[in-house]
Amino acid sequence: MEDLCDGNMELKEIQTLAGHSDRVWSLSWNPATGTSNNPPVLASCSGDKTVRIWEQTPSNRLWHCKAVLEETHTRTVRSCAWSPCGKLLATASFDATTAIWENIGGDFECVSTLEVFILKSQLLVYIPPEWCKKMLIFFLWVLNNRVMKMK
Repeated sequence: MEDLCDGNMELKEIQTLAGHSDRVWSLSWNPATGTSNNPPVLASCSGDKTVRIWEQTPSNRLWHCKAVLEETHTRTVRSCAWSPCGKLLATASFDATTAIWENIGGDFECVSTLEVFILKSQLLVYIPPEWCKKMLIFFLWVLNNRVMKMK
């Protein structure tokens, strides 16, 4: 971490991650990465309707796009968040859906899509019963400055 800051503790840009064709709305660090055997991973979501998974190469510490998650959301992807174990990624879109992605052998698969309804700035979520039975993960979302908890 020392090489990220100079003596005055100012942040330095180390790399620009290019790839999205529209505004990036949110980034989320995978909490289960960043160890010596597991390089840091983050997700970014954008107005281009995609989510990109970025991984840092250990040898040169440069970031590269490992995966592009697309064709699930039809409008801006506004928020993304990893599960505490880092195996699941949730994405929320202005298309009124939340998608749950699972990392299966290095490939990300959309395992569930949830319908989201926004009424008077309140966020309500319908979670299919079959998803609830399979996933006992606790997610925190920040969407439109509101916190939603999914269990």
